[in-house]
Amino acid sequence: MTAVLFSEDYYRQVLAEFGYTPFDLRRFDFPLAKLDPDTLNVRYLCHHQGEDFANADQRRRIVTTGFGMSGVPHLATVSHILKMIELQRGGERCQIVLGDLDAYNGKARPYAEVRDLADRFAEYCIRLGFDADAGIVRSQIGHVPALEAMYLLGRYVDQVDFDAAEEDNHGYYVERGLVDPTMTFRRALSLSLMAGDFLALGQDHDAVLVMLGVDEHRYVRFAQQVRDRLDEHAPLRAEFALSAAYTRMVRGFGGHPKFSKSIPGSALDVTIRPEDVHRLLADEPPVPEESATYQLMCQLPRYDSATLLDLHRHCREHGSTWRTAVAEFADYMTWLIDLWPR
Repeated sequence: MTAVLFSEDYYRQVLAEFGYTPFDLRRFDFPLAKLDPDTLNVRYLCHHQGEDFANADQRRRIVTTGFGMSGVPHLATVSHILKMIELQRGGERCQIVLGDLDAYNGKARPYAEVRDLADRFAEYCIRLGFDADAGIVRSQIGHVPALEAMYLLGRYVDQVDFDAAEEDNHGYYVERGLVDPTMTFRRALSLSLMAGDFLALGQDHDAVLVMLGVDEHRYVRFAQQVRDRLDEHAPLRAEFALSAAYTRMVRGFGGHPKFSKSIPGSALDVTIRPEDVHRLLADEPPVPEESATYQLMCQLPRYDSATLLDLHRHCREHGSTWRTAVAEFADYMTWLIDLWPR
């Protein structure tokens, strides 16, 4: 199974294959969370119906993201947490869901392991700067609104919907024994719970913005299609905006398609030694589109758009300016890693 590499060609393919138009997956041309469009377009690849979210009353909208508890976080995951913190500090209400049930079912991880990871993830989010009083950091276990919504939407879902929601690199992970080869019941439960959470948020908010990697666009599409099927028999409100902000992907080390918590050696994670952080970041090719180092720089809310343009040029030149920038970036990565609860 050939891995799907998240290149510019991949993004164009997503547009064509799923019937998206340039009006569906768009660059930002409006501000959000006190961030101007140029900054938003550095942080995110595109948005889907993001203007519906931006036009809603700020008191009646919420941004949500989530992480599977299949392993300790890697630095692309950390970049998502930091982007949520940036949005929160810009005035948005934010939720981070810790996918303990997702990993327990979808990845067949031991219950005690996913609960321990969820506790440490929650503490890590706070150490990184997320305000748990102003926003929400929670596990899936015990959150009744999402579990109830998951069950209620079940009558509006067909098996073909689950099959169509497989991640683009599903076959790649199947070959490595990391996931079931088919959309099994337990995996369908994981996807249904994610959609249930989006629908549950829509009961109390007029607009929900899901922040995910672009490789997960099928999950939002799944939830949107189910929401649109709700009728007068469903005790669920469908009249809310369900939008998305999609991030770019960071190409994995060792030829892997992306940073992954499930594939050892594919990513910088919070267990890696400082000297290895410096070595791996310094060894990347002098091609920004192929460099995990440059892609990670783009993901983290650390550089503005003008600085990233300069770094793009320095990456290609691969001279002393680039080496200095990489060394400073590696120090920052090490500092982020040190915050992980041991």
